[in-house]
Amino acid sequence: MENSKLQDEIKSLKALGQIYENLLKLAGIELFDFSNEDASLLNKTAQLYADLHIHELDLNYLRDFYYVLKKDRIENKLTITQQQTDLQRIKTSIDEAAMEVAVLERFKFKAEKKLIPDGAVQQQRNNQLATKRALLDRQRALKMPKDVNIESILQKVNSLDHVE
Repeated sequence: MENSKLQDEIKSLKALGQIYENLLKLAGIELFDFSNEDASLLNKTAQLYADLHIHELDLNYLRDFYYVLKKDRIENKLTITQQQTDLQRIKTSIDEAAMEVAVLERFKFKAEKKLIPDGAVQQQRNNQLATKRALLDRQRALKMPKDVNIESILQKVNSLDHVE
Protein backbone atom coordinates (compact mmCIF):
# COMPACT_ATOMS: atom_id res chain seq x y z
CA MET A 1 0.00 0.00 0.00
CA GLU A 2 2.80 2.40 0.85
CA ASN A 3 4.47 1.43 -2.35
CA SER A 4 1.45 2.54 -4.41
CA LYS A 5 1.32 5.83 -2.43
CA LEU A 6 4.94 6.53 -3.22
CA GLN A 7 4.41 5.66 -6.88
CA ASP A 8 1.41 8.02 -7.03
CA GLU A 9 3.43 10.77 -5.39
CA ILE A 10 6.30 10.20 -7.83
CA LYS A 11 3.88 10.39 -10.78
CA SER A 12 2.33 13.59 -9.44
CA LEU A 13 5.76 15.13 -8.91
CA LYS A 14 6.85 14.14 -12.43
CA ALA A 15 3.65 15.65 -13.79
CA LEU A 16 4.26 18.83 -11.78
CA GLY A 17 7.85 18.94 -13.07
CA GLN A 18 6.56 18.59 -16.62
CA ILE A 19 4.07 21.42 -16.03
CA TYR A 20 6.87 23.65 -14.76
CA GLU A 21 9.09 22.80 -17.71
CA ASN A 22 6.23 23.65 -20.07
CA LEU A 23 5.71 26.96 -18.25
CA LEU A 24 9.41 27.74 -18.62
CA LYS A 25 9.21 26.92 -22.33
CA LEU A 26 6.23 29.23 -22.69
CA ALA A 27 8.33 31.98 -21.13
CA GLY A 28 11.13 31.16 -23.56
CA ILE A 29 13.43 29.65 -20.94
CA GLU A 30 15.14 26.30 -21.36
CA LEU A 31 16.75 24.48 -18.43
CA PHE A 32 20.07 24.27 -20.25
CA ASP A 33 20.05 28.10 -20.59
CA PHE A 34 20.88 28.46 -16.90
CA SER A 35 24.47 28.90 -15.78
CA ASN A 36 26.06 26.32 -13.52
CA GLU A 37 25.48 28.56 -10.49
CA ASP A 38 21.80 29.03 -11.36
CA ALA A 39 21.34 25.33 -12.04
CA SER A 40 22.99 24.57 -8.70
CA LEU A 41 20.60 26.96 -6.96
CA LEU A 42 17.65 25.34 -8.74
CA ASN A 43 18.87 21.92 -7.62
CA LYS A 44 19.19 23.13 -4.02
CA THR A 45 15.72 24.65 -4.22
CA ALA A 46 14.27 21.42 -5.60
CA GLN A 47 16.02 19.46 -2.85
CA LEU A 48 14.57 21.80 -0.22
CA TYR A 49 11.11 21.38 -1.73
CA ALA A 50 11.54 17.62 -1.57
CA ASP A 51 12.92 17.64 1.97
CA LEU A 52 10.21 19.97 3.24
CA HIS A 53 7.44 18.30 1.22
CA ILE A 54 6.46 21.55 -0.43
CA HIS A 55 4.46 21.02 -3.59
CA GLU A 56 3.13 24.50 -4.13
CA LEU A 57 4.79 27.84 -3.68
CA ASP A 58 2.59 30.66 -2.48
CA LEU A 59 3.83 33.82 -4.18
CA ASN A 60 2.77 35.93 -1.19
CA TYR A 61 5.28 34.07 0.96
CA LEU A 62 7.90 34.51 -1.70
CA ARG A 63 7.19 38.27 -1.88
CA ASP A 64 7.30 38.54 1.90
CA PHE A 65 10.61 36.70 1.94
CA TYR A 66 11.93 38.96 -0.82
CA TYR A 67 10.90 42.10 1.03
CA VAL A 68 12.44 40.85 4.27
CA LEU A 69 15.70 40.19 2.45
CA LYS A 70 15.53 43.57 0.75
CA LYS A 71 14.83 45.30 4.09
CA ASP A 72 17.77 43.48 5.65
CA ARG A 73 20.01 44.47 2.76
CA ILE A 74 18.98 48.15 3.08
CA GLU A 75 19.48 48.08 6.85
CA ASN A 76 22.89 46.49 6.39
CA LYS A 77 23.89 49.17 3.87
CA LEU A 78 22.69 51.86 6.30
CA THR A 79 24.66 50.26 9.12
CA ILE A 80 27.74 49.99 6.93
CA THR A 81 27.42 53.64 5.91
CA GLN A 82 27.02 54.74 9.54
CA GLN A 83 29.98 52.64 10.61
CA GLN A 84 32.11 54.04 7.78
CA THR A 85 31.16 57.57 8.86
CA ASP A 86 32.02 56.73 12.47
CA LEU A 87 35.28 55.11 11.35
CA GLN A 88 36.21 58.21 9.33
CA ARG A 89 35.39 60.44 12.32
CA ILE A 90 37.56 58.23 14.55
CA LYS A 91 40.42 58.29 12.02
CA THR A 92 40.19 62.09 11.90
CA SER A 93 40.28 62.23 15.70
CA ILE A 94 43.28 59.91 15.74
CA ASP A 95 45.08 62.10 13.18
CA GLU A 96 44.33 65.24 15.22
CA ALA A 97 45.51 63.54 18.41
CA ALA A 98 48.68 62.38 16.65
CA MET A 99 49.41 65.94 15.53
CA GLU A 100 48.86 67.20 19.09
CA VAL A 101 51.14 64.48 20.44
CA ALA A 102 53.83 65.47 17.92
CA VAL A 103 53.56 69.12 19.00
CA LEU A 104 53.77 68.13 22.66
CA GLU A 105 56.76 65.86 22.02
CA ARG A 106 58.59 68.68 20.23
CA PHE A 107 57.80 70.99 23.17
CA LYS A 108 59.01 68.36 25.64
CA PHE A 109 62.21 67.82 23.67
CA LYS A 110 62.96 71.57 23.55
CA ALA A 111 62.08 71.98 27.22
CA GLU A 112 64.35 69.10 28.18
CA LYS A 113 67.19 70.67 26.17
CA LYS A 114 66.74 73.94 28.10
CA LEU A 115 66.33 72.19 31.42
CA ILE A 116 69.11 72.87 33.89
CA PRO A 117 69.98 69.92 36.11
CA ASP A 118 69.07 70.21 39.79
CA GLY A 119 72.71 70.17 40.84
CA ALA A 120 73.54 73.10 38.56
CA VAL A 121 70.53 75.09 39.80
CA GLN A 122 71.54 74.45 43.41
CA GLN A 123 75.12 75.46 42.60
CA GLN A 124 73.92 78.73 40.99
CA ARG A 125 71.70 79.43 43.98
CA ASN A 126 74.56 78.81 46.40
CA ASN A 127 76.84 81.09 44.35
CA GLN A 128 74.20 83.84 44.32
CA LEU A 129 73.66 83.53 48.08
CA ALA A 130 77.42 83.67 48.68
CA THR A 131 77.72 86.74 46.43
CA LYS A 132 74.80 88.39 48.24
CA ARG A 133 76.36 87.69 51.63
CA ALA A 134 79.72 89.02 50.49
CA LEU A 135 78.11 92.21 49.17
CA LEU A 136 76.11 92.66 52.36
CA ASP A 137 79.27 92.14 54.41
CA ARG A 138 81.16 94.72 52.31
CA GLN A 139 78.28 97.14 52.65
CA ARG A 140 78.26 96.76 56.41
CA ALA A 141 82.05 97.14 56.52
CA LEU A 142 81.88 100.30 54.46
CA LYS A 143 81.20 103.21 56.74
CA MET A 144 79.93 106.20 54.95
CA PRO A 145 80.06 109.61 56.47
CA LYS A 146 76.71 111.15 57.13
CA ASP A 147 77.44 114.38 55.34
CA VAL A 148 78.03 112.75 51.93
CA ASN A 149 75.48 113.79 49.33
CA ILE A 150 74.94 110.85 46.97
CA GLU A 151 72.86 112.84 44.52
CA SER A 152 75.58 115.38 43.90
CA ILE A 153 78.09 112.55 43.35
CA LEU A 154 75.75 110.92 40.84
CA GLN A 155 75.32 114.24 39.01
CA LYS A 156 79.08 114.66 38.78
CA VAL A 157 79.49 111.09 37.47
CA ASN A 158 76.78 111.71 34.88
CA SER A 159 78.38 114.96 33.80
CA LEU A 160 81.70 113.15 33.39
CA ASP A 161 79.96 110.54 31.19
CA HIS A 162 78.60 113.33 28.95
CA VAL A 163 81.97 115.02 28.57
CA GLU A 164 83.68 111.95 27.18
